[in-house]
Amino acid sequence: MQFSLALVLTSVLSFTQALPSGIAARASNQQIADAQNSWRADTSTVSQFLSAVPTLRGTKLTSAAQVALDAEIDELTHKKVLDVAFASDSRIVSANDVLVNQGTFQSVVDALRDFADNGASKSEAEINTLLRNTNSVRCGKVLPAIDMYFRVAGEKLNNGGFLLATRPTNC
Repeated sequence: MQFSLALVLTSVLSFTQALPSGIAARASNQQIADAQNSWRADTSTVSQFLSAVPTLRGTKLTSAAQVALDAEIDELTHKKVLDVAFASDSRIVSANDVLVNQGTFQSVVDALRDFADNGASKSEAEINTLLRNTNSVRCGKVLPAIDMYFRVAGEKLNNGGFLLATRPTNC
């Protein structure tokens, strides 16, 4: 059974927007750090896949794409923690708008699903076009929005640095 990712994202957004403004106190620094680190690990998995796409074909492509798709979907778990913790921060609201309302996150999920489901039958030109289109959205919009989540989390953690989402080498 497949659920619409857009429906899940809309539900998460609706849930987080309905929370009282004091909810941020309920997320501990450890939960925020864990969410940030796990989200970064998932973005790294996807970026490693996108970096490797030019060298992958057949079942190697589809298998690696499935791992990347699973990581991309898992990102929502970690995003939710940060959405709840920082629901009233205008930078998170803006970053969420890019990811959810503008459909950029969903477009990456759709592309990864296309790689996983149809990659073995695609021509090299089709693979390169899908990769280029995916990286255009992910590198130009999705990863900068995730960086903003990480910046806000880093400010709260006050640990002397800010994480950035890992970029693919072909960004």
